[in-house]
Amino acid sequence: MDDSFLDYLSKFLSPADIWGKAMEEFTGRLIEYHKFIGEKDRDEASELFEVGRALRSFGAPMESYKLFKADAEYYKYRGDDKRSWQQLCYAGAFANLGYPTKGIEEESLGYCEIQRREKECLPFLPLFLNNYAGILHIYREDYQSANALYREAISLMEEIEPQKYEEIVGREYLWAHKLISNNYIDSLLVTERNEEDEKELLRMIDIAEMRLNNTESEYARVLTLLNRAEIRARRGEEEEADKILHDIISNASDKVERFVRPAYHRIKALIFAEKGDRKESMKFMIRALQESGHYGNTLEETLTMRDTIFIYSSLASKSNVENRYQFYKENGLFDYLVSVLKIKDWFLGAEHSVNVSKTAGGIASILSMSPERIRLISTTALLHDIGKFVIPWYSLNKISKLDSLDWAVLRSHPAEGGRLLRKLGLEKEAEIVENHHERIDGSGYPNGIKDIDIETEIVAVSDVYNASITPNRKYRVPKSPGEAFLEIKNGKRGKFSRAVINGLKQYIESETT
Repeated sequence: MDDSFLDYLSKFLSPADIWGKAMEEFTGRLIEYHKFIGEKDRDEASELFEVGRALRSFGAPMESYKLFKADAEYYKYRGDDKRSWQQLCYAGAFANLGYPTKGIEEESLGYCEIQRREKECLPFLPLFLNNYAGILHIYREDYQSANALYREAISLMEEIEPQKYEEIVGREYLWAHKLISNNYIDSLLVTERNEEDEKELLRMIDIAEMRLNNTESEYARVLTLLNRAEIRARRGEEEEADKILHDIISNASDKVERFVRPAYHRIKALIFAEKGDRKESMKFMIRALQESGHYGNTLEETLTMRDTIFIYSSLASKSNVENRYQFYKENGLFDYLVSVLKIKDWFLGAEHSVNVSKTAGGIASILSMSPERIRLISTTALLHDIGKFVIPWYSLNKISKLDSLDWAVLRSHPAEGGRLLRKLGLEKEAEIVENHHERIDGSGYPNGIKDIDIETEIVAVSDVYNASITPNRKYRVPKSPGEAFLEIKNGKRGKFSRAVINGLKQYIESETT
């Protein structure tokens, strides 16, 4: 079963290849493969690792996570604890390449605690610590906690005999050591470092570069070189960074191209940002996003957004900007963020955001709000789904029935969107985005709160209305404006205040007459 599915996957090169009619067949084949992996009386899935890597390359790392979790259960059922831990480690790594939910974060912490207690699991602990640290570092931005975990993992690696490690864990010792070290360096790079942290960064760079010529893994080697280029870029050493990038791109094999090209353009953007050339910087950031989407590199997408926000926030701070909203608008940030949605969400994307903004601004005007409040509502409505950027492409555009993990991933977008906007200093916009799926009867998510203001309600009802009348997912038939309004009025999508419902009614009437 796994051989034929792998052969099928080999026909595709990128997410774009499985769009349209191909998506239906792809989805059906993937569902069947999930069923096969979930069986307890099957043969071993010898090609699962390659299947997982292929799915990751199509922007479906969360599907890889599910498959490896099921395979871990398969080996546990057979009493093969070593293989079970191996597969759980892979599962965590794939989740980190997609979007680790709070549940996956708790699961990752639990695995680390088990392995700290049980000595026979000890060789696995460094990679599990690395998985957990990656969640805190990349997705929660808790750099201090992540750095402590990376240090623990590196210290443990140095206590383990390499041959024993490879026999038990089934991975190359030097590859694992360099993977953890490079992740630690990346975390240190974006940490607000004190003197000790700076010394630690320099020490880790020395270790990584000293071992650069000793590794047989091209992937680990490229990670080290990309880190070296990024360090130079962030320090304003543009020529040195450019030279390293040129060497990387010139020598990279097709095997690592999907990792190299998005990172190459992201680091080029950092170089131009250090030069103060915002226009060129954003051009390269957009290219990094396009490359990430083409290659299904969801992790690099997340890093690209992180650095985009860093660049704009830094520019605003260096310029002593008082009105950040105006600064970001004049310098193209909002246009950039809308373009992000177009790249990520093929069902709704930029058009949906523009329509929600139009509807929300119209309702605010009908309710006689001030120009400043109308501006706030319209802008926030345009950006309300920006948190979808962290969601893997396949999870976001999935046409089959969503399971509990799919829903958990999708429902992360309000909090993630709020986090991005808060880093830009847009506090009120962040609050509205965080709460745009909440309802005044407490039936919404992520927190089930009732105390939401009218600005948030207007954005929320505009989102629900436009999603209802727009063709999107296969399992959702678009409704007429009248049908959509009746559903909202009757509370089918959660309760809204009478003022907001009346405002929506008048808006629809003005648009249809």
